[in-house]
Amino acid sequence: MDTKISDEAIDWFSRLGSGRASSEDHQRFEAWRRQSPIHAKAYADVEKFWASLDGPALRVYQQKNPAVSSKTTGSVAVRRVTRERWLFGGLALAAAWLAVFYLPGMLRFWSSDYSTQWGEKREIVLADHSLMMLNTHTAVSIDFSSERRKVSLTEGEAYFEVARDLSRPFIVETAYGVVQVTGTMFNVYAQEKRMTVTVSEGRVRVSPTGGAQGHTVELTAGQQVAGDGNGIGRIIETDARQSSAWREGLLVFTMRPLAEVVDELNRYFPGRIIIADPRIGQRIVSGAFDLTRPQEVLEAIEKTLDLTSLTLADNLILLYYPALQFAAQ
Repeated sequence: MDTKISDEAIDWFSRLGSGRASSEDHQRFEAWRRQSPIHAKAYADVEKFWASLDGPALRVYQQKNPAVSSKTTGSVAVRRVTRERWLFGGLALAAAWLAVFYLPGMLRFWSSDYSTQWGEKREIVLADHSLMMLNTHTAVSIDFSSERRKVSLTEGEAYFEVARDLSRPFIVETAYGVVQVTGTMFNVYAQEKRMTVTVSEGRVRVSPTGGAQGHTVELTAGQQVAGDGNGIGRIIETDARQSSAWREGLLVFTMRPLAEVVDELNRYFPGRIIIADPRIGQRIVSGAFDLTRPQEVLEAIEKTLDLTSLTLADNLILLYYPALQFAAQ
């Protein structure tokens, strides 16, 4: 469907639901809707989609507004979210998205030594001749001295080919774990609530950050470990090539839940994809996708899982079951 028509449908939904629409507004809306079946369907899709958001809207609203009791009825929360999101149209929604999802992370990027934007990759040769490749939306700070070589990965993902130097260990620090090596190849992915280390060659030592509980583990090629607020987890065998496939411009999933896949895709989109219906979050996705065309990845997933997406304010994409499936389930 034409994005322009979808945007117009959203604008009309916002205006008519504001309580300030005049009789002339209603007449112009009816004239707009009668232009074609596509116009009518665009507006119907917005209405049906919004009706399906009762539960999800309540959860999102409570996450962003802790003072709202969990006993608050969904209809009350939806009305409040409706006023906040739709009353002022796409511009207000875009501003809210910017404040919640974008600005906090940018503070970390502004203070970093090296960073990448959405969809960008960057290769850097460090002062010790080690190679560091940054994946999309990644920020790092460098602190090299005569005793150690330290990289702070504040957000995102980086692959390292470390120049061997027994007198100066190479350290990668994240919020949930510290990686120490003298010379090897490995990948570190720092997410909001965990970090993952995957070794391609050599050995690395992974320990909790600061005073976190847990134990130190040693990984060899083809092994992976994750760390979070509870410490360092167990070692698992993995395909290191898949974990670092992003270096070749590929995103590879093997039997991964859709919720995890969407989290990954959000790193490559300049906006944000939201799963509006929690029923689809556990649908399984497998495949290898071209990272240079993230929109085509989303379209392939929609087609495979029989889903529909709705784009709001340009960079906010809502993923859900088509309206007919809502009615049938």
